[in-house]
Amino acid sequence: MDETRQLSGFPFELDDFDPDVDMITSEVINPQAVAADRSLARRASLQVLYELDTTAHSFADVLAAHLAERPETKAVRPIVRRLVDGVVTNRADIDALLQRYAPEWPIDQVAVIDRNILRIAVFEHLLQKRRTPIPVIINEAVHLAQLFGAEHSHSFVHGVLGAITSEICPNRQALSEEGEIL
Repeated sequence: MDETRQLSGFPFELDDFDPDVDMITSEVINPQAVAADRSLARRASLQVLYELDTTAHSFADVLAAHLAERPETKAVRPIVRRLVDGVVTNRADIDALLQRYAPEWPIDQVAVIDRNILRIAVFEHLLQKRRTPIPVIINEAVHLAQLFGAEHSHSFVHGVLGAITSEICPNRQALSEEGEIL
């Protein structure tokens, strides 16, 4: 009776499984669709920046591979290019700013995901010409940290971005340019 049975189609054995009594069920979980192209672009940019931060792959190869594999609309690709290129080009300045507002965390010791979420947000907030409302930038960054970061990443990201915003641009009214999708 201590016999192990293998179901057809399963690559592994199921101990103590009796097909007459036991049942295997599964649940399909579909992730929520991201509404805006910019949200998709931020996710894709985070993936590209993560790979660049953790491998010795070239910038051009990583960007080309990610853009070729993306099923999203063509509208997302230029945004990804702009965000990734902006972060890579301005990384030293962005990291210096992040270090200033999170001095207890050396930038090279901040989790790769958190570091790149912050880099994207700082680039969008301070360095790009297109003006996205600050609350949108912060909310998107916190959401990315909740999805991809560790348990308290969202609090860390929110705190750093809040400190930067309150000191650098306390009175800035960042309105999106007319006609642009946020």
